[in-house]
Amino acid sequence: MSEVISTRRHFVRRIFQAGAMMATAGGGAYGYGREIERHHAVVERITAPLRGLGSAWKGFRIVQITDLHLEPLGDAGLLKKVVDTINDLKPDMVVMTGDYVTRSAANLVHLAEPLADLKTPAGVLACTGNHDLWAGVSRVSRALSQHGVKYLINSGVGLQRQNETLWVAGLDSVWGGSPRLAQALKGRPADAGTVILMHEPDYADLISPKAPPMLQLSGHTHGGQVCLPGGRPLCLPSWGKKYAKGLFDVGNIKLYVNRGIGCLGYPVRFACPPEITEITLDCA
Repeated sequence: MSEVISTRRHFVRRIFQAGAMMATAGGGAYGYGREIERHHAVVERITAPLRGLGSAWKGFRIVQITDLHLEPLGDAGLLKKVVDTINDLKPDMVVMTGDYVTRSAANLVHLAEPLADLKTPAGVLACTGNHDLWAGVSRVSRALSQHGVKYLINSGVGLQRQNETLWVAGLDSVWGGSPRLAQALKGRPADAGTVILMHEPDYADLISPKAPPMLQLSGHTHGGQVCLPGGRPLCLPSWGKKYAKGLFDVGNIKLYVNRGIGCLGYPVRFACPPEITEITLDCA
């Protein structure tokens, strides 16, 4: 545990250093990142070809958000705008991939209230992030459940259309938790299209040799949060150093990494705006 805490502190320290560098070297850039960019989420749209996906699920749309970090640097106005934007997209399902808080879940029921307004026929599903574990995952899951969010920890649900199954599962965080892929896939029909919610993207390297074809949706990296012009991250966390943001092929896994909504360390984003991802499933 001490090694985990030390690694986390190193990442947070790097974020602080990046923010301090911006504040010192370019006050205008820091002001833009703090007062403008971090408050405006961008919608990214991708199509994800998925092997095993039944034709009944072609065109199914999933909206992903992640890394809300609602305390202590949360932006209540931003979360409400994010929820309004998602509802305007009219997705079939919404998923959230971890880190709803940073240090404490004491006020999460209040801070997460806008999530109760999400409108989606297949519901809102969520997995655990490393900060949620450290803040108390049972408290986090109870708070989110009060707003209609179904929390998946090494478990899955089968959605049905025309006798075809789409399996959606959530894994525990690898950074402080115990992800169990086999447990999350228990009960899954062998021919079902599969979507896995997993906070840390680099975990795909560990499970890809034994995983069935699947789409893994991750967050964790914030896309770097503070990047060089053009989007090159200045620092990335453990379990997020290889796949920082965007779409990747990792063996049988199609991996997408979302830049997240909130901030860690400094309340600033630069060349890395908050992200809402609309994912349209397609038959591979």
